[in-house]
Amino acid sequence: MEAAMNKNFLIKLVRAMIISFLLTAFLCLPAGATTLKFLSSWPENMIFVEGCYKPFSANLKELSKNKLETKFFGSDVIPTMEQFQPLQSGVFDLLYTIPAYHLAATAVGTAVDAINPDPRQIRQTGIFDYIDKLYQKFGVKLIAIIPITDLHILTREPIDQNKPSFNGLKIRTTPTISPLVEKLGGAPVNLPSGEVYTSLQKGVIDGATIITFGAVEYKWYEVTKYMVRPTFGYISTLVLMNLNKYEQLSPAEREILTKVGEKTELDAQSFFKEKKAAEETQLKKLGMKETYMQKSDAEKANRLYTETIWEISEKKSGEDIKRLHELAKSKGMTK
Repeated sequence: MEAAMNKNFLIKLVRAMIISFLLTAFLCLPAGATTLKFLSSWPENMIFVEGCYKPFSANLKELSKNKLETKFFGSDVIPTMEQFQPLQSGVFDLLYTIPAYHLAATAVGTAVDAINPDPRQIRQTGIFDYIDKLYQKFGVKLIAIIPITDLHILTREPIDQNKPSFNGLKIRTTPTISPLVEKLGGAPVNLPSGEVYTSLQKGVIDGATIITFGAVEYKWYEVTKYMVRPTFGYISTLVLMNLNKYEQLSPAEREILTKVGEKTELDAQSFFKEKKAAEETQLKKLGMKETYMQKSDAEKANRLYTETIWEISEKKSGEDIKRLHELAKSKGMTK
C-alpha cells in the first residue's frame, strides 16, 4: 500500500512539474496578441480536434485580426476526466471536451445530446443562452456547442429478420444507448474500446455501437460485416471558457468570441458531415452492407435514446434540466 501511495504521489508530482513548465513557457511568450490557454480532452491529431480546435483557432485569429490566439494543451497534460476543475479555477482559459467527461459536476452538457443538433436553431430559440446560464453557476462560460454526428451499430450478422431487431444479440454499448438495445431485444455489454475488436473477432459480442465514423480507423470492418440502419441519436462536444477570464475581456473581444463560436459550429458541422459520408462510402467499398431494424423498432430508436439522455441528466442535475427539457420541448427541439 505504501508503494502504491508513493507511486501516486510521484505521478502527481511529475504532472504538476509538467504543468508548471508549460505555463512558465507560456508566460514567456512574446508580447503582442493575447494568447488563450486552450485545453483539449484529446490529442492534437485526433479527428475531433481537427474538426473543431483547428477551425476555432483559425477563426479566432482571423476575426480578431491576430489580436487573439490560442495555445494548445492536450490530454497528456491533464487527463480527460480531470479537466473541468482546472478550467473552473482558471489554470486554463478554454476547454474543448465532451459533456460526459464532467458529468460528475453537472449534466447540463449531457442533455445537449437530447436536443436537435442544429446550431442556428439552438441559438435562435434561446436554448444556448439558457445552457450558458447553467454553466455559469460553475464559473464557466459556454462558447460553442459543436455538433459531431449520429450513431450506428455494426454487427457480425444481418438483423433484417430479427424480431425485435436485436433479439438475442450481445452488443457493446454505452449507458446512454443500453436501454435502446435492451428494449429492442439485445443484451448491452460494457467493454473498453480497446477490447472491442478482439471481442467481435472471437464472437464474444455480436455488435458494437460507434459514431458514424471511426470504424475504418479502428478496423472494425474486419470483424463486422453490416451497418445497422437507421442511424440514431447524436453527440455534440463543447467549447467552454473560464468565466473570470471571459469577463476580463473587452466587450469587443467577447463579441469576437461569440462570432468565432457561431462560425466554428457551422464549420465543424460541414466537416463532420463530409467525414461521415466519406467513411460510409469507404466501408461499403471494404465490403460492408446495410441491414435494417424492423420498422416499428426504427421508429422508436431515436425516442428511446432521447428519453435515456433526459432521464440520466435529470437524475443528476434536477430542476435545471427539467426546465431545459421544457424549454426545448416548447421550441420543438426535443421530444
